[in-house]
Amino acid sequence: MKRPYFICHILSSLDGRINGPFMEMASTRQLGAEYGRIRTELGADAWLYGTATTKEFTGFRKPQLKETAEVPEGDFIAYAGAGFYYVSVDTKGEIGWESGIWKASGRPDAHVIEVLTESTLPAYKAYLRRIGVSYMICGKENLDCRTAAEKLAQHFGIEKVLVCGGGMVNWSFLQAGIIDELSLLLSPVTDAGAGQAALFTRIPSLPEGKPVEFELKKAEPLGAGGLYLNYRTRG
Repeated sequence: MKRPYFICHILSSLDGRINGPFMEMASTRQLGAEYGRIRTELGADAWLYGTATTKEFTGFRKPQLKETAEVPEGDFIAYAGAGFYYVSVDTKGEIGWESGIWKASGRPDAHVIEVLTESTLPAYKAYLRRIGVSYMICGKENLDCRTAAEKLAQHFGIEKVLVCGGGMVNWSFLQAGIIDELSLLLSPVTDAGAGQAALFTRIPSLPEGKPVEFELKKAEPLGAGGLYLNYRTRG
């Protein structure tokens, strides 16, 4: 299978949370700046996020759907020549984009690619076509991570992807054998799991997965008591 190299790049608390009150602590904010620096140094040509995280980035905007009689089957490639991509896993078609370009302060402009399934509503696919967002069909009802990885290389020539959360997306790609490396910044803070999202979380409707073992490649102090841990997945 020809696919990009996948790195899971995450900032978490000591108890493995990736959101919650610990994010407001000074030590975590300092690590947040380091997280951005390392993210740039990793040199990926795509960042991949799950639905919940993307909703936060887009201000929980609703898609503007219209009734549509028919949408062509298969993938829709609005633009394949971008230098950078934002990949949104959104199998239910919930994200409200304004255009095919994602813009955020301090981050490069990115062409948006939506990862859908065959069960995603045709009206949502038609909406994406109208505003110039590319989409790929990856699975019947549930996300097929391997198909998504293959299509990112096939359609867009993407060579390296950063998977940046949430926990369900991280685990799904890890269980599919797609994550090659874990880039983890560990904040010296805990809030007793007050946040909802964990580093790796199984989708409740899917069966239990198998444990995944990592090989430590690098460990170094970072920020005010934090750690940077770099792992490769075994096997």
